[in-house]
Amino acid sequence: MTVSAEIAALIGALIGAGASILTAWLAWWLAQRRENRLDDKRKQRLLLLLSGEKYKWRSIDTLSSAVGADEIKTKELLLEIDARQSLSNNSSWGLISRNPYPEDIQPKD
Repeated sequence: MTVSAEIAALIGALIGAGASILTAWLAWWLAQRRENRLDDKRKQRLLLLLSGEKYKWRSIDTLSSAVGADEIKTKELLLEIDARQSLSNNSSWGLISRNPYPEDIQPKD
């Protein structure tokens, strides 16, 4: 094999590797973009649920169901919107602005 053939093979390998890396990065970026938009919509919905006049506290089951996420993801989103878990009822969450520490006046259900 001549030197020019070796250089051409090396350039081809680099181009192939670069294309693979670029494709993987683009797929990751698109997935992250979609996930971020979905998280933003979920946070808006959580804020609506926790800002209503009728309820200051909501159960994690209700919140998870309303945003279509599992409990762990819902808790992460709740923390991002400045919500907190009740000190007297582990399944209840409310906005800190409406339920400042250490106030935990709420129904037991």
